[in-house]
Amino acid sequence: MFSIMLANLLKEKNNKILIIDFDILNNSLHTILGVKKYPEKIKNIINNNDISFKEINIENLIIKINKKIDLISGINLIFNSKNKISENDFKYYLNNIFEKYNYVIIDTTSECFFKYTKEIINMSDKCFFITEANLSEISKSKRLLEIYSNNWCVDNNKIKIIFNKFNKNSVDINLLKKLYFDYEIIGKIKLKNNYNYFLNKQAKLINCKNKIINLLENNKIKIVN
Repeated sequence: MFSIMLANLLKEKNNKILIIDFDILNNSLHTILGVKKYPEKIKNIINNNDISFKEINIENLIIKINKKIDLISGINLIFNSKNKISENDFKYYLNNIFEKYNYVIIDTTSECFFKYTKEIINMSDKCFFITEANLSEISKSKRLLEIYSNNWCVDNNKIKIIFNKFNKNSVDINLLKKLYFDYEIIGKIKLKNNYNYFLNKQAKLINCKNKIINLLENNKIKIVN
């Protein structure tokens, strides 16, 4: 949801945006946006089994959402457990497409075992780290952030914290600031009773919009997580 909201913010300034759904295990942006996972041409190739997936170019997977926003949701055809792609090839695939857009937003999985997540975060200009303000999610997110910092050597200044599904029962924001003192907290997304409606119709951001816009205006961002 956040990736889609961010794309809509960026397109207001006449930018060309690409969203890549890199949550290979659970990609769903195509469903939220109301489009098929693969372009028709690729779908026919898959149905006919008449081409090796390794011959599919990343640009063949682009789906046009509107005049300013494109989507790639079928990235699993190129980056999965069967198609072992080297680090150099991985960077080549992505860098080749960056030049055609003002901003590229990559929605990743939170699973740290997925090697491409590490590459994406390290290649990114900014990383929006979305978690929830409850004890269980805080514990998980702190462990994951430690992996980013200690194992993946990700710069803490690159990571911007956003709290999702925030409500009156969430951990107090002042305590959250102490718990995440190494990172910038840029806002929270308020949990509404009709959350499922927002999931389909794009969530409302609370205390995020202005800070996000400032971040984008002061930094040329290629990838956002």
